[in-house]
Amino acid sequence: MTVASQPPADQVPRTRQALVAQWEKERAKAGLELPEGWEKLSMEQIRAQYTIQKLDNAGPLPTGPDYDPGFHNNPYG
Repeated sequence: MTVASQPPADQVPRTRQALVAQWEKERAKAGLELPEGWEKLSMEQIRAQYTIQKLDNAGPLPTGPDYDPGFHNNPYG
C-alpha cells in the first residue's frame, strides 16, 4: 500500500490556526467575516462552522431532474 506524503486538498485542517484560516476564507467567499466571539469557540465548534460554511458556499444539492434527467423513465419507480 502506498501512503500519500500530503493529505488531500479537501481534508479539514487539523490545527486550530489552519482551521480558522480556512473558515475565514470560506466566510470571505460568502462576503462574511468571522463572527464576534469566535475566539471562544472550541476546535469542534469551529470545525462544524467551517464545514457548514463550506457546504453553504457549494450551493444547493441537485434535485431529481437535475441529478438524473432520465429518472422519469425509471421502470422501477
